[in-house]
Amino acid sequence: MTASTLSRGSRSFEVFARLTRPSITIELKHEAEGIAHSYTTGDQIQGTVIVTAEHLTSFDEIEIKLEGIQSVTVERGQIPGRSGAYQTFLRLRQPMEESTYPMPRVLEPGLTYKFPFTFVVPQRLLPHACSHDKKNVHLEHAHTLLPPTLGDPLLASDGRSLLDDLAPHMCRITYQVSADVIQKPVVGPPKSLKLVNKKIRIVPAVEEEPPLTVLDTDPVYCTRKEKDVRRGTMRPKLGRLVAAASQPKPVQLNPPNVEPCDSVSTCATIHLRFDPVGNETPPSLGTVWSKLRASTYAAASPWQDYPNTSSVSALGQMGQMVYTESVPLSTMCVESAQWTKHTIDDLIRRDSLQSTSSRESLTGPPPSSSFSGTAFYLASITVPVTLPKNKLFLPTFHSCLISRIYTLELCTSYHTPNMNILTPTVSLKLPIQFTSRPRPRATLTQLPEITQDEVNAEFFCPRSVAPPAATSLPDPAPPAYSGFLAPPQRRALPASSEPPTRQVRCQ
Repeated sequence: MTASTLSRGSRSFEVFARLTRPSITIELKHEAEGIAHSYTTGDQIQGTVIVTAEHLTSFDEIEIKLEGIQSVTVERGQIPGRSGAYQTFLRLRQPMEESTYPMPRVLEPGLTYKFPFTFVVPQRLLPHACSHDKKNVHLEHAHTLLPPTLGDPLLASDGRSLLDDLAPHMCRITYQVSADVIQKPVVGPPKSLKLVNKKIRIVPAVEEEPPLTVLDTDPVYCTRKEKDVRRGTMRPKLGRLVAAASQPKPVQLNPPNVEPCDSVSTCATIHLRFDPVGNETPPSLGTVWSKLRASTYAAASPWQDYPNTSSVSALGQMGQMVYTESVPLSTMCVESAQWTKHTIDDLIRRDSLQSTSSRESLTGPPPSSSFSGTAFYLASITVPVTLPKNKLFLPTFHSCLISRIYTLELCTSYHTPNMNILTPTVSLKLPIQFTSRPRPRATLTQLPEITQDEVNAEFFCPRSVAPPAATSLPDPAPPAYSGFLAPPQRRALPASSEPPTRQVRCQ
């Protein structure tokens, strides 16, 4: 009988506690229903937290934060189970003035309390966000850049429809604005009466990085490839074909909710060289296929170096994984491409003052391993890179737990006599970087004209070199990371302006 009474009493208390909890709504400025609100570096995230209560509810503080969170879950392969990691890499707090709170601090039924907030999307994280061990000196710079929103289907939007961002469901990077009504008892830790989160999408502006140095033994990329060209499957070879290409210019993505000005993002140039055996002619070219591979790397522990395929252990036993998805780009016929014949004598007769770039354009790729003659053939193919509009592409980034890199695959076919069964091809895998443009800001206002008399008065008048007198206190610090800034100082407002008091509206 006693147990039954206690059980009913505890359930009644839980129901009463739920009824006394306030209601919180987060409204963003210029928010449109059904469209993911997107921001980039330097944008202001403005909005209002609206709090109501059905009963008299005492509280001590309203905490409004902007948080960035990344989470990873990795299957362990042969070992049953999963391993994962969770990191809050960004936390900005909104300073609250005393005048914004009601006096006394009690939420009254029938009244609406509004608390405005403003956050600015930062360009970088503080160093404490990346405090793990590193094997690469440049890794901290990459890990303290703001990563983009990733892996959330409700936010992977172009502003009108949901798009696939080519990320697995085991990886997620989320940004959210949270509002918490806190009660601080006399004894014990603070208590949260109600906590509400609102997700937003952030795609930071990303600048171009230096091109990668690709070695011949690189496990991911291949910028040069040689292949024997034969008359048939079991017949002698005509010569040796060399294909080479350098890393193309980066793909520049537009900031969120900005329409692209053109469809072609960048282009790659394939340099071909044919070293014949004797007086053989080069093969005729056929088709070039281009494909984009988006690779998402994730780990249950922080990366100590830039990830690649060889760094990810087999079957994910070390809590690491890579998820790759391919996107076909274009198919281009290059049968009209012409080969140009060159000889070693042509190179010797060239002027020694010729620029390096022009000499490289003449010689093309370095000779093949079997080149021993005096003549060779060159050809170049320019391949435009056009992104499909049914996918959402993110800028290249590296964070402590998650990375995204891209690879451009170019496959070129050619034709030789008596090769009717299989069409021979030569393929290259090039690193390609995706950057993100900053949002265009308002143009600078035109400066007023200055007369010569004003210039003379400015430069030839006596000046005082005495240090300025401290007459006022510095402005309070803006919203920033928790734990790194002192509590904001209060500043007296001008008499002509009204203090930012709470807005109370009767229901």
